[in-house]
Amino acid sequence: MECQRRRRWFSSAWLLILEVFALRQTQAAHHKYVGQFTAVDTPYSLLEVSGINFIDDVELVSYNNVQQQIIVKIPWASKVLGVNYFTEMRDLLVDHEQYLHWMMHHLAKNGTNDNRNHTGQFFAECEIDNGIKVKSFIHLIWDGEEYYRIDEETGHWENLKPEFMKYQNILDSPFWTDKRKRYMTKYCVDLMRKIVGYKSIKDNVPPEVTVAHHVNPKGSTILSCTATSFYPQSILLHWEKNGKLGVWGKETSSGILPNMDNTFYLQVTLELPPEDSGMGYTCVVEHIELKNPAVYSVPEKPTMQKPSTLTLGIILAVILLLSCAGAFIAWKKMKEGSTGQLQGSFPSTASPTLPPQ
Repeated sequence: MECQRRRRWFSSAWLLILEVFALRQTQAAHHKYVGQFTAVDTPYSLLEVSGINFIDDVELVSYNNVQQQIIVKIPWASKVLGVNYFTEMRDLLVDHEQYLHWMMHHLAKNGTNDNRNHTGQFFAECEIDNGIKVKSFIHLIWDGEEYYRIDEETGHWENLKPEFMKYQNILDSPFWTDKRKRYMTKYCVDLMRKIVGYKSIKDNVPPEVTVAHHVNPKGSTILSCTATSFYPQSILLHWEKNGKLGVWGKETSSGILPNMDNTFYLQVTLELPPEDSGMGYTCVVEHIELKNPAVYSVPEKPTMQKPSTLTLGIILAVILLLSCAGAFIAWKKMKEGSTGQLQGSFPSTASPTLPPQ
């Protein structure tokens, strides 16, 4: 009886693990929103207001006060958020233009030249993981220099430019604190939740994986596993030896980095001691676009890896040699040319021919 109860408990626990894993697979794990608004002000009027928003490095909407309209770059976003959502966003930006002009004109008084144009920027970012907010920041930038920033988790504005310290009480006032929280929730966190909850804004792409096997001049074996051009960015790379996990050397990672095409890149390197040849190792890759973990074997034949300093020294030596050879040839040609020119310019030293008597 006790055995049956244990079997049922293990069965339930295993099903729960499978359900959690399936849930994590169906939900996009991590997403990031970035919004940047820029205002250029003259002493007389607000010259330009522009904004651009991204979700997971994909442009969502843009705005410019000349046209006074929101341009939606993802067609189905209007269906998810509703037409009124973007109309409200546009009206909000238009209504804030007069306040922006007043605020920037007031900030300009900190400078010595009130007649120059000034640029103010509002930079907001937030991140969610499985629908839960994990990060939320605001940065305030004046003429290219950040003067205030806030982590929404702490709720405290950090002053980076002492001359702007006198505006701390305005930023901390209940009115602007309430507006900041509502704007960040509605136009950052909730916006992203609705978008990514409806549909992936990009097609998922499986990783392209290469595994390399090098021996450095010190005799250590270097194994590297590179995954690139994958989306979304959640990925797992780990090393196994003869099908088993373990720690066999010094492991380093590049971290997940963005590519130019909005996909991602990751390289994990394992440095083994000289007595370990690197045989039997595999790189195991897990990604949402791979139905099962993909296993990539390490090439049997290693290649010698030259140290970067030696390679750089050889390149510099070749360049120096070629430069010296070129200079010598140029000097020789110049010498030959000047010798010929001298011979044609001076009179002959032979005795002159006397006229007949």
